[in-house]
Order: sequence, then C-alpha cells, then structure tokens
Amino acid sequence: MKPEVRPVQSHEIQEAIHFAMGVRSEVFPMMDHSVLPKDFEQFSEHYMNRKDTVFVIARLGEAGIIGSIGIIPYDGRIQVIDGRYPEHAAAEIVKCYVDPAYRRYGIGSLLVRELEQFVNQMPYTTLYLHTHRFLPGAVDFWERQGFTFITEEQNEWQIVHMDKPIKF
Repeated sequence: MKPEVRPVQSHEIQEAIHFAMGVRSEVFPMMDHSVLPKDFEQFSEHYMNRKDTVFVIARLGEAGIIGSIGIIPYDGRIQVIDGRYPEHAAAEIVKCYVDPAYRRYGIGSLLVRELEQFVNQMPYTTLYLHTHRFLPGAVDFWERQGFTFITEEQNEWQIVHMDKPIKF
C-alpha cells in the first residue's frame, strides 16, 4: 500500500504535531520536548495561512501519519552561512521525520518530491537544510535528493549544512 503524500489539512494539525514531536523526541532525546517549537505553537499562522510555506504529510491507511516535512522562509539566523542567500531567496526544510517502522521504504523521498512540487511554485531559488552527522544515513539521504554539502560545524550537534538550487 502506497502512502498518500500531500499538504496537511486543518483537521489534521494536532495529529501532525503529535507525530512530529514523537519522532523528534526519539531522534533528539537531548532536547526539551515539553515546549512546542514556535512554528508548532502557531501552526496555522506558519503553515496554513501563508503562500511561502507548506507542511506535507505522508498518511498510510490505519497507520495514520507516518511522515512529515515542511518549508519555511530561511531567516538568516545561522552564523556559519551568514550572507549566503539573498533575502527571501531560500526556503528552509524543517521537520523531516519518518516513523521508525516505515524507514527505508522511500517515504522520505516521496515527501521531498511532493515538497519540491510546491516549492517550484514559490519565489525561492534555493532549498536549504541542516541535518546532523549523528543521525544514521541523514547526510547520504539528502545527497541522494540532490543536496550538496556547504559546511559542517564541529560541535556536539555535528550540524551539516546543505542546499540545492531549485530554479535556474
């Protein structure tokens, strides 16, 4: 059975937040999960009521939501890549999570492809993301999606910055 991959609908917001926070707590146990990230606190304002963002889910029958991915405008906050993107040119991929029981089945690739369909209709020229070296297979996954390495931070977070042009 192939999952349905599409933007989240209003009635699914709480389920999507619950899913993403659950996987986030597994992947990043060192973070405080008692407080929602700002984009989840104000989900509708961040993902539903704007033309420059989208939050995509993968839903599989009775299993419910098994994957998520979103984009938001990159805000220039990361010092090691300061000045790399003109204002409003880059979209940042966020909350890319797949249920552990469904990993290695291509769900992540389906999510990225669907997300890119929406991004191609937006004014962005670049997709930016950061991942972490300690996440098994993460850097390789993003390279297979066409992303290239920018730089890596040598700290406890092992942050790898990557991007991909989306319009030429």
